[in-house]
Amino acid sequence: MCVVALAAIVPSRATVARGEVVAAPIFGNGMVLQRDAVVPVWGKSLPQESITVTFGGKSVTGKADASGRWKVVLPPFQAEAIPREMSIVGIDNRLTFTNVLVGEVWLCSGQSNMGLEVRKVMNAADEIAAAHDSEIRAFTAVYASGMDGTYAIEPNQEKIYAISPQENCLGSWKPCVGKDVENVSAVGYFFARELKKRLKVPVGIVVCSAGATAIESWISVDGLKQIPRYRNRARSWEELADVYRTDKGAYPAAVESQKKRVAEESKVWFSELDAEDLGMQAGWMKSGLDTAEWTDVSLPVSLENNPIGSPIASIWFRKSVTLPQEWVGKELEIHLGTVDAVDDTYVNGRSVGRTWFDTPTYWEVRRVYAVPAEAVTGTTVSIAIRLLKLAYHMAAFGPAAEMKLTLKGAQEAAPVSLAGVWKMRKAQDLEYGRQPQLSPFLATVPGSHYGNAAVMYNGLIHPIAPYAIRGAIWYQGEANAPFYIDYRFLMPGLIASWREEWGYDFPFGIVQLADYWGQQVAAVERGGYTNLRESQAMAAASTPNTFLATAVGVGEGNDIHPKRKQEVGRRLAMNALGTVYGIKDRTYSGPRYTSMKIEGNTIRLTFDFAKGLHAQGEPPVGFAIAGKDRAFYFANAKIDGEQAVVWSDRVAEPVAVRYAWATNPVCNVYNDEELPVFQFRTDEWDLSQLVIPHDTVVIPSGWQRK
Repeated sequence: MCVVALAAIVPSRATVARGEVVAAPIFGNGMVLQRDAVVPVWGKSLPQESITVTFGGKSVTGKADASGRWKVVLPPFQAEAIPREMSIVGIDNRLTFTNVLVGEVWLCSGQSNMGLEVRKVMNAADEIAAAHDSEIRAFTAVYASGMDGTYAIEPNQEKIYAISPQENCLGSWKPCVGKDVENVSAVGYFFARELKKRLKVPVGIVVCSAGATAIESWISVDGLKQIPRYRNRARSWEELADVYRTDKGAYPAAVESQKKRVAEESKVWFSELDAEDLGMQAGWMKSGLDTAEWTDVSLPVSLENNPIGSPIASIWFRKSVTLPQEWVGKELEIHLGTVDAVDDTYVNGRSVGRTWFDTPTYWEVRRVYAVPAEAVTGTTVSIAIRLLKLAYHMAAFGPAAEMKLTLKGAQEAAPVSLAGVWKMRKAQDLEYGRQPQLSPFLATVPGSHYGNAAVMYNGLIHPIAPYAIRGAIWYQGEANAPFYIDYRFLMPGLIASWREEWGYDFPFGIVQLADYWGQQVAAVERGGYTNLRESQAMAAASTPNTFLATAVGVGEGNDIHPKRKQEVGRRLAMNALGTVYGIKDRTYSGPRYTSMKIEGNTIRLTFDFAKGLHAQGEPPVGFAIAGKDRAFYFANAKIDGEQAVVWSDRVAEPVAVRYAWATNPVCNVYNDEELPVFQFRTDEWDLSQLVIPHDTVVIPSGWQRK
């Protein structure tokens, strides 16, 4: 459920004597303006009305256009903690905003971990009591209107979110003092508090967040169309939104038309997948196939210990079993249990069943297919299954008792079990963008859901742009974890679209997701959070003027909303101070892996930002090591200055290391500023190629189970 704040908030603004001049909702009493930057001011008035904005002894006059929209740009101002007034004067009325400061302004956006309020954090009462600095101020944007000026927080309601960019949101500037700080974004506030300590100037934060929202909802439709993989989905949604907005009567026909088009496009799309699927082209379903080079895997698996993980790919599984002689030439049934993927299933090279994307909740469907008698030609039967998954985990989850071959109509006959060792091989890799488009997509009713394309951009970002800011910080990704590959394109796409909206390449900080779910048990894991963190790091590395702060070590395992937001704010601020403000008297980033050197049966790892490298508790943990067989084991480690040396008695000739490669990792290596080593890997192996043998995690001294 979406947790967008819905409230009847009356902005704290100046009184309008009479007339039509109105400023954009982000302008109000107590606001903070960005120092050393031009300051756009905009709003609405009578058409062609002359508007003069005055602040800090500077006045600029502009003229409204034919629709009444006006915008002027004030010159840069130096930081100023002495309150001033801003006046906006039209033909018949004057707006006056009081208690205006000049300093640093940051946009704080994302989903619920950005929105989590100060009153909900660890030691909240103490933090609120200690909040005395009125030069830290916050504007929390609240969704103001949907298509019909109303709200929706569930998709089955009539009310909808905005399907076009809005001019208004609700909210007002508040000093982060005492009770007023209670409902402010905790990450934003603690980030601002750290900046204020070092910069000694007023700091304002503009908070635009909404729980459970996917990143797509924060990108404009035009921005989504610039992302090749999302172009067809953006156009599909835009098409229905345009009809819904302009001619609701034509909407049902437009939906039917789009259904037909999507069905046709889907046939083409999936036929292209088949054409690129090595297994389909090489006949991996046929009897007698040589699988000597395939990987062994035991099926079924559990969600907690899934060696297959969540690859976005086509993976084939094969197994041969022996039947009773009396079953030869008779009709059978193959039972696979619950399979978290779509499948094509073959017996002795013959297709016997398929469960595809058009099956509702296919991941819950128990697969039972009839095997015709003519396919049962002998006592040895080969079974081939092609699994295809575009998100989430991929696996046969059984249970084991339901994975079997049975003689149809003969309940007394003992089944032949299919549980146990299978052969596995990837046939097609969709993870790295080999498909230029996502699968064809039928849009839901535009604006009916908080996850729809662009709806958070329309209602929360567009109304406050281009308010002058130094930069933005972003804490989001939980909702996109299953689609971690797409995130590698969506995150840079969001940054690019926002920078275009503001008109300059402002700094952008990204929070890597915190540790969550069950505590690590295998040397490396394939969970969505692990992969999403890598996508966040890749986005930061590929996008200029960005910085990355990890929340690993802050998480609480069983709570998706960790309460130690003070530390998240501190890590973000340390990065911002070093990268944006050039204050580098401290180590401002966590250690980042840079290189490795094999030394006999050990690997020496080198890091940047590794001053004072140490373990919090003994021994240093979090490292996994593998040889050419790609089997990862927990590694021993020792800190050697600003390097780490890792080894395992089970890996005689190591070639690769991973660190903190788990959804909720057990890891404890930090630098002198207690900033943790970032998750990293030295290899480029695909998830499906990893071998994860049973091993025992080492728990360091002082470790608190998460």
